[in-house]
Amino acid sequence: MNDALRGRIRRRARYRCEYCRLPQSAVSTRHQIEHVIAEQHRGDDDESNLALACTHCNLHKGPNIAGRDPLTEELCRLYHPRSDRWSEHFAWEGPRLIGLTPVGRTTVQVLDMNDPLMVETREALIQFRRFKP
Repeated sequence: MNDALRGRIRRRARYRCEYCRLPQSAVSTRHQIEHVIAEQHRGDDDESNLALACTHCNLHKGPNIAGRDPLTEELCRLYHPRSDRWSEHFAWEGPRLIGLTPVGRTTVQVLDMNDPLMVETREALIQFRRFKP
């Protein structure tokens, strides 16, 4: 992956995590370019398969492409930043991210998006006007 492609991915994401929306400017660790469909699942380096993710979301997502909906326990795919609309699957409740659909609920759970440290971080960022849910 070359620097020009990395730059396009970052600009397209407006320099924020495409999963939890955490802005790059709010954290000291650099957001990562991740494969929505992991290479081990035959995902490639095409721009349509790449997303910007904060370290927390990327580490929890790993190569996962699915999980179990915490409400129904049914197997469900994860949110796909290129083919899904974020607002259809997620909503903010203060600093907490709420899954509105099976895809949203599954993604929130698999990526552990409401980990206490992440909620605390978002709460502080909201308070200091560095993050607007």
